[in-house]
Order: sequence, then structure tokens, then C-alpha cells
Amino acid sequence: MKLNDYICSSSDERLEFFLSTLSITNRTPEYYVNWEKVERETRKFELELNTLNYLVGKENIYHETLELFTKQPDLIRAIPSLIASRDKILDILVIDDNDNMTFEQLNFSKIDTDRIGDYVDFAEKSGLLDFLQNKAKRSLVDYVYGVESGLDSNARKNRSGATMEGILERHVGKIAMEQGLEWKAQATAPFIKENWNIDVPVDKSERRFDVAVYSRDRHKVWLIETNYYGGGGSKLKAVAGEFTELSQFVTTSDDNVEFIWVTDGQGWKTAHLPLSEAFGHINNVFNLNMLKEGFLFDLLKK
Repeated sequence: MKLNDYICSSSDERLEFFLSTLSITNRTPEYYVNWEKVERETRKFELELNTLNYLVGKENIYHETLELFTKQPDLIRAIPSLIASRDKILDILVIDDNDNMTFEQLNFSKIDTDRIGDYVDFAEKSGLLDFLQNKAKRSLVDYVYGVESGLDSNARKNRSGATMEGILERHVGKIAMEQGLEWKAQATAPFIKENWNIDVPVDKSERRFDVAVYSRDRHKVWLIETNYYGGGGSKLKAVAGEFTELSQFVTTSDDNVEFIWVTDGQGWKTAHLPLSEAFGHINNVFNLNMLKEGFLFDLLKK
């Protein structure tokens, strides 16, 4: 199917074609680990970690730690990295032998030198001192490098969206060069008005469109949003509703504004009803396969 056939089809026919051509994944090799970030986060405390190697295998680990932290309290800043925490201020629930509960807070960014003992107690109760004494066998820098790689996996969900934005930007960049169009990633309504003299109504003042494309010849703007959902969930219904409303909102402009939604992922197969409603209002819903087949190229060329 080509663009014109797709656009002229009924919403049900377009939805059926869209669902039948969804991609299996958008995970490029770069998706799995952001090594630059891992390196950056590890190097933040490289000096402290190398100094803390002194504690590895020590017999009287509590006393040695207390003495070391008293002499060099800045070493305490490395503790969150060693226990796989991004937080630098930790709220801690303490339960004593009688099941009495109290709450404490430890700041690992600004070290309270009057509470060195509390930091050492936390390191002991969290199991960190046992690890340093009995389980750590090599450089703590190498250990934290591995910890950071694991923590970075938590960012994969966000990287999926960033991957789609990157794919879209590269695709639009090539089209714009071939067709003599202008474009801007993360475009705002004020930017579009100031640079292209087109009014774009927005539902919220901080709204940024993933990509905006402008044709000077036609004095027209295309606003493109993109996302990817590999799994199902209630969020898909909300997303479909949001982009349906957004498309209707921006196209109320007195200027020539058209909305495009580029989305993909097998998750959409679990959200047939809300997606069907979106297709009833948005003509230009494309997936990665459609981009590959030139749908966006042809639309911007019309």
C-alpha cells in the first residue's frame, strides 16, 4: 500500500494495515547500555573508590571504616554508588530489637562530619561492610562500573522513546535536504511563530513537538510526535487520547498546520479500541515500516 491508498482508506482499513505492519522491536545495539554514561558516573568517584580499596579484606572492618571516614569524610560520598543508588539523600527506616520504628535521613552529598558514626552504621547495616570485608576481590572502580551498567538498564524504557526520536530526526533530515524543507527538533509554538510566522495553538505552554517541518513555498508546518510501545498497559489508552486531542487542537490554527503521529510497537495490539478512536480523527498515523516505504516523504512532498 502507498500513501495515497492509505490516506483514502477508511479508518478501520488504515488501522488494520497499521497493526499488520508493526515492527517487532526498535532496539538498536545502542539501546542496551549507554557506556558513556556508565563511564561518566563511575569516574565521578574514581579517587574515592581507589582509596576505599584500603578497606577490602580488613578484619576489624567497622573500626577501620570509622577511622578512615573520620580522617577523610569525603569518601562517604561514594557509598550510594557502592549500593547501587542514584539518590544522594537517603531516607531510612530504622527498626530496633523491640520493633520500634524511627526515620533518619543521611545526606551523602553534603557530609555531616558530626554524624560519621551514623554513616558507618548505615554501611554496616546495609551489608556494605560485609561485602568489603568478605566478598570484594578486586578494584572497587571495576565493581562500580558493573553496578553502573546495571543501573543504566533502568533507563532503557526512556531510551526506547529517544531511539524513535533519533530515527525520526534522521529520516526528516534526509527528506528536508532532498525537498528543500526546514525543520526543527523539540520545536515550540513560540519558535514556530518567530521563525516561520505560523500560529500553532498549544494545549500547554511548555509543549515541545518532537519534530516540526516547514515548507516556505507552501507556508505550511507539519507537527510530528513519536513514541514506541513494546508492551501493553493502561498508558496506551491515555496516549491515544492525548494525541487525538492534540491533533484536533493544533489544526484549529488559522494557518496551514498538519499533524503527524509516528508510533510503533507490538503493545498497540493490546489497545485496539483507543487506537481505533485515534484513527477516526488522525489521518496521518504512521509506523516505522511506513516510513521505510516512503509515506512521510510522499506526504511532505504533496
